Amino acid sequence: MKPEKKNIEEIMKNLSLPVIDVNQHQKEFRLTLLNTKKSAFLWVLLLILPFLFLSGVILKHYLKIDFGFLTSVYDWIGLIDHKYGDSSILNWIIRILLLFGPLVAVGVNLLSILHVRYEKKSREIFISVKVKWLNWLIISICAIIFLVFFSYLIFENIN
Repeated sequence: MKPEKKNIEEIMKNLSLPVIDVNQHQKEFRLTLLNTKKSAFLWVLLLILPFLFLSGVILKHYLKIDFGFLTSVYDWIGLIDHKYGDSSILNWIIRILLLFGPLVAVGVNLLSILHVRYEKKSREIFISVKVKWLNWLIISICAIIFLVFFSYLIFENIN
């Protein structure tokens, strides 16, 4: 048994220590710009006003249904627009929230699920995407709402 023990000791002495390249590890480390859960929750708030307004428009004008809270938001925004017109700061804030709120929500949710890494040596950019279904659902809904409002603005103002 003693010869085996010496043999193992010799092998252990001759082993080389592992070398860790810290620079390579730092290249692989990807930092998320935003937390996915927080960004999903916070930016749902930017969806509420445009979603309620759009629901009110669809229900009241196209389906001819007065559905309480959904149509009351549409009526409230219409009342403010009719009462104050373009001179009201509140009216402009509502317009900005309706159009750019969903667009900002898309951007923030994309920042929370995208990771970008650039390698200088090979001059390559690596993009990885997290599969967070809540964030993708919010991105899809926000994009649709933005496209509806934006296309309305374009087609309404074409002469």
